[in-house]
Amino acid sequence: YMDAQQRRLEERLAAERRTNDIRVTRLDEETLRVELSSEATFDINSAGIRSGFRESLSKVAGIVDEYDRTVVHVIGHTDSTGTESYNQQLSERRAEAVTRHLVGDGVERSRTRASGRGELEPAATNATSAGRSRNRRVEIYLRPVVEGREREAYRAPA
Repeated sequence: YMDAQQRRLEERLAAERRTNDIRVTRLDEETLRVELSSEATFDINSAGIRSGFRESLSKVAGIVDEYDRTVVHVIGHTDSTGTESYNQQLSERRAEAVTRHLVGDGVERSRTRASGRGELEPAATNATSAGRSRNRRVEIYLRPVVEGREREAYRAPA
C-alpha cells in the first residue's frame, strides 16, 4: 500500500522533485514524508500559499484521496529568525493553510492533522542563509490505517 502510494507521488510530482520544491522520502515501512520547500510554497513571513504552487498541492491531494486509508499529518517549521512565539504561530498557520488546501481538493478533514513546531526542529543550521532557507518548510507525513493498529496512524510523527 505505501509502496504504491510512494510510486504515485514520485511519478505525479516528478517536475517538483527535479526543482527541489518537493522531496518524497520513505522513513520506515509505514511512513512517507513529503517535504514542501517554503520558497516554493510561501512568501517570507506569510502563510498564504503561492498561486503557482497550488497545482502541486492539488496533485498531492489527488493521490492522498486515492489512498483513502492514509492519515495525513501536516507539520509546519520555521527558521529561528524572529521570536519563538511568532515562529510557532507562523508554523501553525502554514500547516493549517496546507491542510485547508488538501481538504478543499477532496481529502477528508477527519483524515488530517495540522500542527506547527516553530523553530524547534531545524533541518539545518540557522547560522547561514541557506540553512535558514532549509528550515522554513512544511512536511506532510502519510501513515496507513492498519486494522488493529488504527491509533498508530493518528499519532503525531516524532
